[in-house]
Amino acid sequence: MPLSNIVQIVLSSAVLGLILSTVFMYLAPIVGLMDDPKSAEHKLHHKPIPLVGGLSLILSLWIVSSYYEIAHLNPIRGIIISTSLIFIFGLWDDLKNLSPWIKLSGQIFAALLLVQFGVQVHLFDSPEFFFTPSEPWGNILNTGLTIFWIVSIVNAFNFIDSFDGLATGLASLSSLFFLIISLESGQSEMAVLCAIILGGTMAIYYLNSHPAKIFLGDSGSQMLGFILASIAILYQPHAVSQLSSWFVPIMIFSVPLFDICLVSFSRLRRKRKIHSASRDHTYHRLTERGLELERAVLLMHGVSLFISVIGFLCINLQAFWANAIFISFIAFAVYVFFLLDKNYE
Repeated sequence: MPLSNIVQIVLSSAVLGLILSTVFMYLAPIVGLMDDPKSAEHKLHHKPIPLVGGLSLILSLWIVSSYYEIAHLNPIRGIIISTSLIFIFGLWDDLKNLSPWIKLSGQIFAALLLVQFGVQVHLFDSPEFFFTPSEPWGNILNTGLTIFWIVSIVNAFNFIDSFDGLATGLASLSSLFFLIISLESGQSEMAVLCAIILGGTMAIYYLNSHPAKIFLGDSGSQMLGFILASIAILYQPHAVSQLSSWFVPIMIFSVPLFDICLVSFSRLRRKRKIHSASRDHTYHRLTERGLELERAVLLMHGVSLFISVIGFLCINLQAFWANAIFISFIAFAVYVFFLLDKNYE
């Protein structure tokens, strides 16, 4: 696909996202789609902020994907329908503040719907995997791993969306790298989908960066996590060993995954509820070490960019060296993990 077409898609999605977001900013108070800073102690803003980022993103996705004629194509159609379902649950949560179990049920149901459309992990039927179970166990294990992957990334983006511009910036970087690797692998429909998400998140980032004029809301953060996790499943490297590329999506999502692991471990260790909001995220801990919040966010964006570049470069390495780099990255992440959690209350 010509680069000019991709740029056109990104720009059209970004312009539409800006227009929709601006309109919804003024409509949000009328329907009560606002984030009240008095609703929880951990909130840092001082006045109600419209929760319209997710609504702008989903409408941009529907409109632009239909215009560029990918909305009816499988498996893109399945991703858009399943993403729409997770958006509905997120919007419901923004309006009614759902219980964690209802939110989790919605995420699992959307993941199962995605599987029904044929989008799922194929690890246990891969010829390169060391263990190939007989049917139906192979399909059951692939489905279970798909649900685990989707739910993990959805909640990782939901957790990390707690300061201006952080989640939207990370989502923009993730969609950019998936756009690059989808073009490299010749997956043109996936590239168009990534370009739409990139344009939409760029528009939301402009309005969501500090000081934020709009928030993503649960509808936005969950749908971004869901659609990006789905795109990661679709990615098929061209003429490259799966042993050298299986961990690339993990590296692209490294910062949100690190944050949810850090927060979950820390809360369990201190006998707190995992789903309870608190000022114990990665960027909070960085500020405890002297960084301003805005600089902590930029640092996390920079780390995400750096690790994604390393992951991209690993694709064309021999399997041994690619996995050695990934293991080294995991070891360093574990070191930082315990460093940030040490003596933190």
